[in-house]
Amino acid sequence: MVANGKTPAGGSFEVEYRINDRNNGYPVRPVRVEATPDELAGFQKDGYLLRRGLIPQEWITEFGAALDRIAAEEIDHPSAERLPNNGLYIRSLLDKDEVFHRLIRYQPTLSVARYMLGPQVAFGVEARMALEGVANAGVNWHIHLRVVPDPMPPYFVYPHQVHGLIYLDRVGVDEGALCVVPGSHQESTLALPNDSSEQPGQQSLHFEPGDCILMHGNLWHRTEPTAETAGRRRLILFGYSPSWLKTEVARGVPASSALTDGLRASGDPEIVELLDGFHW
Repeated sequence: MVANGKTPAGGSFEVEYRINDRNNGYPVRPVRVEATPDELAGFQKDGYLLRRGLIPQEWITEFGAALDRIAAEEIDHPSAERLPNNGLYIRSLLDKDEVFHRLIRYQPTLSVARYMLGPQVAFGVEARMALEGVANAGVNWHIHLRVVPDPMPPYFVYPHQVHGLIYLDRVGVDEGALCVVPGSHQESTLALPNDSSEQPGQQSLHFEPGDCILMHGNLWHRTEPTAETAGRRRLILFGYSPSWLKTEVARGVPASSALTDGLRASGDPEIVELLDGFHW
């Protein structure tokens, strides 16, 4: 695909996809990918792409204010979603504050997802908040797409999704680094460790507000335990999947009203597809 693209100055290039859909006249989907071929090759090989300072600080402030408001409303709700020593999960952000709608068409991440997965993708966004001053909060090694069988069926479609983290707060040593194992997304073994032990080749990453990391959904990753002096850690978690796969998460506190209903009703084909409205 890169070889057929046109690479202008500024680290982007164009790819033109033709969809094998005779009923709709084999439509063409052009994508201007906001990344370099080398970055994308690294993403494919290592399973992650780190973008420092990608998100404008004004957005970070507004996202943080919205997330704080929603968390205050949900933290004592009977359906609030928590894991031991792992903070609060907040689902369905697109239905809870319109400020998050600006991420739906955010080209620096959307264009990369369309390059890696194909031009037809669906989008979702949620968040996790870890409170300050809580020691030993962390997450063991895990992957997100826990559906790969052994042995591999002949027609099995290996799950590929692009997941992202946007950091709203600084993550230093006290807050617990994000650890990843480059290339592990290509490993179909069932022996994923259920602990936080160090793995050969693992990388430890720290972040500043506005940093963003994209990763394959099956990249091995974990967080290191926090210290008592840890600050608050707020993360926006977003993801892209092929639009012809359904990935609804029916957990967490439901939205009091579905703000995305109005977006779907607009009839904008791109918005409808990104909001999981793809149909054969």
